[in-house]
Amino acid sequence: MSDIRRIFSNSSFEPENFIAKLSGQGEGALRDMKNKVYMLNEDTAQALKKNVYKNYSQFIETAREISILEGEMYQLKQMLTDQKSLMSSIKALPLVSDKVVMEGIKGDDEEKESPEEETRRNLAFLLEKVEGCSSVADVPGRQLVHDGDLIEIDSETHTQIQRVHAFLLNDSLMIATWIPNRRGPMRYRFQGLYELDSLAVVNVRDTGPVKFAFNILMFPESHMYQTDTAKAKRQWLDIIEDTKKKKAVKDKQKKEAAMRMLEAQQVASPGEADLSKSFTDDMEEEQVAMDRDFLQKDWLEELPEDLDMYIAQRNFERAVDLIEKVNEYLKDCPRGPALKEYRARIEHRIKQLTDGLMNELQVSPERSLRGGPRAARRAVTQLIRLGKSSQACSLFLRNRSAIIKYNIRQLKFEGATTLYIRCLCGVFFSSLSDTSKEFMKAFPHHYGCYSAFVIWAKQELQAFVSIFKRQVFESKASLTTIADCVVLAKDHCDQLNSIGLDMEFCLGSLLDISIQQVIEESRDTIIDSVKFRANDDLWLAMNHLTPTDCDSYVKEIAQKGFNITPYVFDKFYISITMNSMHFAKTVCTLAEDLLKLFTTELEDFIANSLAMVFKAKIQHMESSLKSDRFKKEHPIIIQNAQFLLETVVARIESMYSDKDIPFPPQLQQVNAYFRKLKALGGK
Repeated sequence: MSDIRRIFSNSSFEPENFIAKLSGQGEGALRDMKNKVYMLNEDTAQALKKNVYKNYSQFIETAREISILEGEMYQLKQMLTDQKSLMSSIKALPLVSDKVVMEGIKGDDEEKESPEEETRRNLAFLLEKVEGCSSVADVPGRQLVHDGDLIEIDSETHTQIQRVHAFLLNDSLMIATWIPNRRGPMRYRFQGLYELDSLAVVNVRDTGPVKFAFNILMFPESHMYQTDTAKAKRQWLDIIEDTKKKKAVKDKQKKEAAMRMLEAQQVASPGEADLSKSFTDDMEEEQVAMDRDFLQKDWLEELPEDLDMYIAQRNFERAVDLIEKVNEYLKDCPRGPALKEYRARIEHRIKQLTDGLMNELQVSPERSLRGGPRAARRAVTQLIRLGKSSQACSLFLRNRSAIIKYNIRQLKFEGATTLYIRCLCGVFFSSLSDTSKEFMKAFPHHYGCYSAFVIWAKQELQAFVSIFKRQVFESKASLTTIADCVVLAKDHCDQLNSIGLDMEFCLGSLLDISIQQVIEESRDTIIDSVKFRANDDLWLAMNHLTPTDCDSYVKEIAQKGFNITPYVFDKFYISITMNSMHFAKTVCTLAEDLLKLFTTELEDFIANSLAMVFKAKIQHMESSLKSDRFKKEHPIIIQNAQFLLETVVARIESMYSDKDIPFPPQLQQVNAYFRKLKALGGK
């Protein structure tokens, strides 16, 4: 081990050459080196732990000595002030009887005893004033020593953070925050409980805006508090230090008594032991038994310090392992006062660990959001092991929401709308799929959290649709572009079915209103165009001048699905007018786009829209047949009507058939309207 440490610590050490040389020695050498490096890592961690607590203990001792010296100087100053005040009083009252003096002294003693008796009152009032402190008041023998209002300030910026109320107990310090809009007797909310053994109080000199302040060091963090007056500050410093001394003496006495009891039980005869036991109270026996058990388990005594170290090192897995181990061990222990006190110490560490894990999932501007869902699995797993599955679920989903928003913001709108929507759908639905898969891995048996995930997925889909609408429907894009974008979104949404997440209905319900508005606008635009072209329509056959040009046009139209060969006459004339051909292309494009947007909810709306467009054209042909102006063009009008109401409608019917959608009765009525026009043209 020392050889490896010497090699690694050498200033000329080159990792590449070392690994290359080691690899040449074979697999056995690599495994041996791996074990040695692992052992070196363990030794280094233990050495680091010892150094951390050694330095921290020395720092606490130094701070304590400084505080004691400062307290002595303050007491000396107070004594001089009292002497000066006493001399002034003697000068003012030179004649005072002994009786008055004795009464005054007696009165002072009573005043001094009154606060001491009051501080030993029961902690039941804490349950009435402080929210969430039931575990604090449950520890037997715990007493209130002192309490008062403090202001927590930032140690770097010296700005006020919040107003707190501190409760100094005989074994710990409890901090509670004020409830701003309180109702009922509750005035404070429990924030934290800190053991007196693990904290140190350091005086802070008055500099700038910081006056009457002191630091409370609680490994691995510290807090600065400010009082109203210098007297209140000194009172806090003295009382905390005095309470720590009393607790240290009491703990020492309890340990010595437990050791003496253990030795007495080992050397005493059974009769003497029974006699001794009869004079011992049951509660004291349970306390002694628990103390004896704790003394026999060294790892229990070191466990709070180990937890502090692992939390400071962010080794959350090891910390949770220790908590599970101690909970399993204490499960069968008798419920004694010592056990309650020890559990209170562990609960405080569990709260710190929980806060650290929840901070891993918190979303803040300075935290990178480039990690995937697997980056949060570590913290989520440990929170679940601690029984915080609901908090883990909420923070995990909130973290994923921030990551999805971040990834969407990185998209740049460049080029066509369809290209941007393709990228947007790829980012959003892939993130939703990854989150779903990771969620099922992180919460495999917590089925109560699945409903929260479904609600979250619906909320995220609503946020996606709001962006989708803004980029597609509000950009004045064509109906074809909108239909392509909607198809992209639906196709990506269908892919979620493979993981058991069906969001198609939600997506459709969110888009239906906007789709209807776009269809109405496109329908009305086409109808207006039909009416406008009707004013200039002369019902003239198309003249392509040469048979070659006519054949090329017929082939071009055939590629679009229309057979107009029966309508060719005189080799280069086509009885279908330009206006009718334009309408045929437009209405088929409309039908193709509408069928892309087809849903069961929009079935009748789409059919009615197509029927209204045809009826506008039918109305134009009917008015032309009734007009005396176009009596000679009746045959051409009938041929155009046959082309539009039979050939074009048949083309639309094939579109419905390709998508396995029943042909709607509204369009069947349009097809049957040709007979009425034919009869009208024969008159």
